Amino acid sequence: MIDRPVSLPTPLNILVSKSLQLCEYMLPVCDVFYPFAAIYEKGRIGCIFNDEDRGKKRESQLIEQLQWRIIDTTTDTDSYSVLVYAATVNTQNSKTLDAIAIATATPDHEERLILYPYYKVDGRVAISPPIDAVTR
Repeated sequence: MIDRPVSLPTPLNILVSKSLQLCEYMLPVCDVFYPFAAIYEKGRIGCIFNDEDRGKKRESQLIEQLQWRIIDTTTDTDSYSVLVYAATVNTQNSKTLDAIAIATATPDHEERLILYPYYKVDGRVAISPPIDAVTR
């Protein structure tokens, strides 16, 4: 259910927009994508990916590693961050939709989860309007 437009500070708008663009490029050639994160600090954007590891890890472990890397990188800074991963949304009609989950954080530690359902149509990805899932 979309109850209101999602309003974000400019740095988060930039991070979310660039993250969605990257997902639009990746999803037509991949069934899923690995979680990734990005940070905005002093007008600069940096990407964070998980360290290469020989052992296989579940997606939840990869997301947790990224969360810790974001915390390590942004502690005592004036940074905004996003953590992006694949998700599914269950509709009221018991239908399951693929979605892009974007967890945002501000320097004031305000966190939010925004879900972007998407569809693959004619080899392209169509991203639906966001669902603002959690505001803390």
